[in-house]
Amino acid sequence: MQQVTDPFVFTKKTPFMQRISDLVRTGHSSYTQGTIPLLKASFLAAKFEDRFHVERSKMEASRARKRGEHSARLLILQPEPGEMQLHWILLLCPGEKLDVSEKWRNAVEEKINLTGYELVRQTRTGSKNPAWTWRYTRSRHDDLREAVVQAIRTRRDDELRQLIQSIWRTPGFSGARAQVKKFKNLIESEWKRSRGADSLPDIPNRLGYVRRIPDVGCRLSLIGKLV
Repeated sequence: MQQVTDPFVFTKKTPFMQRISDLVRTGHSSYTQGTIPLLKASFLAAKFEDRFHVERSKMEASRARKRGEHSARLLILQPEPGEMQLHWILLLCPGEKLDVSEKWRNAVEEKINLTGYELVRQTRTGSKNPAWTWRYTRSRHDDLREAVVQAIRTRRDDELRQLIQSIWRTPGFSGARAQVKKFKNLIESEWKRSRGADSLPDIPNRLGYVRRIPDVGCRLSLIGKLV
């Protein structure tokens, strides 16, 4: 009978995204990801623990890497309260031997995608080296842009207000922040072009930064009781 485990499940997307970028930055650039029903998540975690030792402490993982072994972490997210389908990602810092039974992708070559965001390397102003950050995927960005333009041109101001609220709730990673700033320019220029002297809906003055935040969530067994 297969062993089951009780992994930690993130219940907030922003710290989940931050932990992914932390791991990729420290060399865990091989990954595989997917979704899984809540009731099967413990078996998935047990499989990965048996194969990749995903529950090692940071110290144990560091010692394993010094021995030439791999280091792996499994991260799980419940995207919304009560959601029965969980997102998971397995990140690996390869050792001398790479387990080829999994379909590994490289985060440098194939961007990690999560609910309309992608993890990319960008060079910040005043910095010599690129850093990992999250931004909208091209398709998500283009969909939002089209929705904003059409809402302005067709005078659907309530819809525009909802779009503004949604865009300005974007997690404040540097890549996404830059995109949101461009959305502000788009809204103002398109409004002036299409609506002239009409009163433009309020746009927030600023978007918050994502600082170092702790993990937010609980063990899988508790998630099951809350659903």
